[in-house]
Amino acid sequence: MGNNGEFQIGRVVRAKAGRDKGKFFVIVGRIDHEYVLIANGRTRRIDKPKKKKIKHLEPKPDVIYNLRDKIINGIQIFDAEIRKNLETLGYE
Repeated sequence: MGNNGEFQIGRVVRAKAGRDKGKFFVIVGRIDHEYVLIANGRTRRIDKPKKKKIKHLEPKPDVIYNLRDKIINGIQIFDAEIRKNLETLGYE
């Protein structure tokens, strides 16, 4: 399973387990091959993202490239941007 592309920064994912089950998030960081950091701008804010095992996440086809590029380039992103992008793509 080539999960690097599936679980890249900026990828929209849905939680398959835990208290966040069924909710949509954006990957905002990678810890290692097993864990990523996710945020949705609401319950999981960008200043305190949730550490999640990728096996508990379902990747969606969308990657939010504007957020991805900002994160990779060290530019601050805001909760409102995450919320707006998820809403625009219909993930609510």
